[in-house]
Amino acid sequence: MSPPTPPLARQLRDATRDAHRALDRHPALQCLLAPTLTREAYGASLLALYPAHAELENRILREIARLGLRLRVPRRLPRLIDDLGSLGLTPRTLASQAATSSASPAILAGELYVLEGSRLGGQMIGGRLRRTLGSGAPHTFFCLEMAPEEWPRRLLELEALCPPGERGAAVAGARAAFDRFREQLDRRFPG
Repeated sequence: MSPPTPPLARQLRDATRDAHRALDRHPALQCLLAPTLTREAYGASLLALYPAHAELENRILREIARLGLRLRVPRRLPRLIDDLGSLGLTPRTLASQAATSSASPAILAGELYVLEGSRLGGQMIGGRLRRTLGSGAPHTFFCLEMAPEEWPRRLLELEALCPPGERGAAVAGARAAFDRFREQLDRRFPG
């Protein structure tokens, strides 16, 4: 039997349901699930995902260090760069993120919920990619496994970062992360 979902995780899931659905329906992600996916379309999706994922992952890692937290977050960005390189593609250099504001632990909890949730979704996409493009297609970005106990443990870590009085800030952080991710995809994959 799985452990009960912590209150913050339930609140984040409920408050971001529409944003999550909208992102899942984005053409850059939908094309990855199409049975007619080509390597070229796959590469275009990865190029669109690069700045969106890089901005979120880099921000979270920077804020964890700034706040002196002992959270371990697996890096997926090097895997994405490797997958692009295997396809003969090079992502554009990212603009400096110096203008972004600092996050409180509660806001960070919301952002981390989005980042780690994308890893869960990536596992499903990775399985589809193997079936559609074959096992030889580079897809390590989508295949960083999450052990069964890892997601519940992460949810408890998020709960510890965010006292009940600050859950609104966590929700705002998650919504903003979803919005920034979708905006990055819109710029690079207009669909």
